[in-house]
Amino acid sequence: MVKGAANTTALNSHHAGTPAPTSLGWRDSPSHYGRISRVLHWLTAALVTLQFTVLLAWRGTGENTITLFLASIGPHGSLGFLILIVTLFRLGWAWVNRKQRPSHPPGLGGHLARLMHITFYGLLLWLPAFAILRQYGRGGALRFYGMELLPEAERDITWMIAPADLLHGPLSWLLCGLVLGHIAMALIHRFWFKDKVLARMVSSGH
Repeated sequence: MVKGAANTTALNSHHAGTPAPTSLGWRDSPSHYGRISRVLHWLTAALVTLQFTVLLAWRGTGENTITLFLASIGPHGSLGFLILIVTLFRLGWAWVNRKQRPSHPPGLGGHLARLMHITFYGLLLWLPAFAILRQYGRGGALRFYGMELLPEAERDITWMIAPADLLHGPLSWLLCGLVLGHIAMALIHRFWFKDKVLARMVSSGH
């Protein structure tokens, strides 16, 4: 009887000392990103990849059956608007999980990784936001997959148009370069350093 009670007490102590999984893996933890963060990350990756695929296909081959099909599933403006919405969700979710997310490593590498992520978020917000502002400033209709959000109008607002005209193209290619660098660094961490940086965004660790 005493032995059974002792075993029960030890078992309860063990469970008390073991942290419970947070929301069945939906929330982030210090070692891994949760399901929502991972879905938002890979959704962003898919949208940005489709955006550049459509753009490069049109520039490389012009109008044909393939490019028309790609443009039908990924209209440039609609994809940009979707990227903006997903990025806002990511920022909100990152804020909610700010005290329990995986941290950047110390030293120069960690500072560079943090700077790259800040730049990523800035570009993912700036590029679609100012493209939408330019479209509005020109009086063009704003559509999302055929659904009209704002009708056409007679206007020409220079301060809305100028920033995107000046910087949309160069910053788009900067984003493309950062994406390629991000992929390269993830592979280097996986196959060269053999650490768990990539695993944090692939599995919940449970």
